[in-house]
Amino acid sequence: MTTLLLSVDYEDWHQLVRRRVGASNWREAGPALARQTDAVLALLDDLHARATFFVLGMAARAHPELLERIVAAGHEIGCHGDAHLPVHTQTPQEFAADLRAAKSTIEQLTGRTPVGYRAPAFSITAASENWAYRVLAEEGFVYDASRHDSPALRDRAVPATAGPHRLELDGAGGLWEFPVAVWRVENARLPVGGASYWQVLPTPLVLKGLNEAGPLAGLYLHPNELDPEPLHALLPADATAAQRAHARLREAQRNGARRRAPGVLKAIAQRFELIPYGDAHARLDSSA
Repeated sequence: MTTLLLSVDYEDWHQLVRRRVGASNWREAGPALARQTDAVLALLDDLHARATFFVLGMAARAHPELLERIVAAGHEIGCHGDAHLPVHTQTPQEFAADLRAAKSTIEQLTGRTPVGYRAPAFSITAASENWAYRVLAEEGFVYDASRHDSPALRDRAVPATAGPHRLELDGAGGLWEFPVAVWRVENARLPVGGASYWQVLPTPLVLKGLNEAGPLAGLYLHPNELDPEPLHALLPADATAAQRAHARLREAQRNGARRRAPGVLKAIAQRFELIPYGDAHARLDSSA
């Protein structure tokens, strides 16, 4: 049975969508992350699967009581940064500060130090990878899960190989890289590792693509994609008509994934072994 790596980018959808549309209440904690967390943990328990939760610092501070449930269920805690800012828009110093803020929050709330990282929106680009990976290593991370060879990502940092591989960084040690699952057909690329793609791909095609992606390819979900209830941005009274229209578009996009993700993940779990990233890193690093 082929093994895949399962992860959850743990963030508060309400905070992010409100910031995206420019709403004045974007810093407020959303009302849905608790029920989404319950849904995620219940589904993973049913599948007898553990995952890596790449935790966003600002979401953790808004919902400090939720991380305890994740840790108690036996899942790995990774880092998703602090403010969900694209890596390539930051300086190396700003990126390091963002990592430290997130790690500090995670350590305070869980007692654990994350050693794995995923960039928001896979935003370590070809232009920023030379310094971004060095900063990660200097800040104590031992693996990264940010490379996604998806045509939807501009200036993406294309993995040297489809499978896990070690990045040798002069003067900063090494860093393991775990790319997201992508089905390569000649010169074409079909992303099959994320729920946003599962909503438009037939399940048999997703399963075939994951089989072709190879062992230890990465899967990722967001809590909102497993929400049992419809998503609503809940904008403040002062929101403009343009902001409300933009929010409705974002709601429609996320609700499409929400309806499909649980069933697709169940089908994947029947065909593949699912493990956290940290387990894969321990296997590979010890063998290396």
